[in-house]
Amino acid sequence: MKRVHEKQILSLIMSKFCADNIDPLFGKDDISMVPLNKVLKMSNNEYSLAITCDMLVEHTDVPPKMTFKQIARKSLVSCISDLSAKGVKPIVALISLGIPRYLNKRNVDDIVKGFSLTSKEFGFFVTGGDINESKELIIDCCMVGFPNNKLKVPRRNGAIAGEYVVVSGLFGYSSSGLKILLNDLKCPNYLFRKMSVDSVLNPSPPVKFGLELSHYLSSSIDSSDGLALSLYELAKESNVDLLIHKDKIPIPLELQRFSTMNNLNMEDLIYYGGEEYQIIGTVSKKNLRKVNALAKKHSLNLFIIGMAIDGIGKVFEICSNGQRNLLKNKGFTHLT
Repeated sequence: MKRVHEKQILSLIMSKFCADNIDPLFGKDDISMVPLNKVLKMSNNEYSLAITCDMLVEHTDVPPKMTFKQIARKSLVSCISDLSAKGVKPIVALISLGIPRYLNKRNVDDIVKGFSLTSKEFGFFVTGGDINESKELIIDCCMVGFPNNKLKVPRRNGAIAGEYVVVSGLFGYSSSGLKILLNDLKCPNYLFRKMSVDSVLNPSPPVKFGLELSHYLSSSIDSSDGLALSLYELAKESNVDLLIHKDKIPIPLELQRFSTMNNLNMEDLIYYGGEEYQIIGTVSKKNLRKVNALAKKHSLNLFIIGMAIDGIGKVFEICSNGQRNLLKNKGFTHLT
């Protein structure tokens, strides 16, 4: 029997669940929104709950040398990144654990400490969950928050032709870091190794960027599945094409040297690595000045890497010589 992949499963779920009073997106966006006035039948309540969930599975999501505290942190950061891309501050989390028999009390204690430290770092409460036995470590997190701006939560389908494509930080560190951890590759210097490895073991989503700037974005997504795949999601859901200028994508200074030293394709490191947890969005010309001003005010990174044009959901890379190449629509997906 032919295996089904992640997108097929999401499509099947979408075909079976639909309601007028909630927003069951199931993979078509980073979060789901639940308008309380519709659910609770309260005409004077304009607030919505923002909800997301993410599951960490040991054999696919835990790289070598990651401690149990770091594993716990990563399982929560995935949800925090989804919320922050939409300008949502996390409030509470429910955590379910699948614990294998080979973990000892100290391992479990470190996991719990990781949860506690992360909740204090990002300012949310862990209110409960569930525990079961499993063959490998599994951590499932459901996180809830309120939008920073109740009137404007950017979705994946809001990009309009003529708008700018912006990102919140560098691309290439996480894919380099994973390869370093897996294969002990050569590095140009100590700083590049440290930044690359830290981006994998201690990812830090740009929460402040999301909270301060997201309501000026027409669309947004986090880059946890890779830059290329995330760009395609925005393009497809918004029914536009995206033109991305290769030389405007922010990358580490030593990335070219690292790729040459280890005979790696630099475009693979930039576009297809995943788990950078940067925010990708589109912004109108009218709002660009406001976004730039706020970025400077709060000392935030903001990079313009391209533009949306009329199209059908494709992403093109523009080279320095003006040549336009179709980017591959690939990144990290489960069950491939």
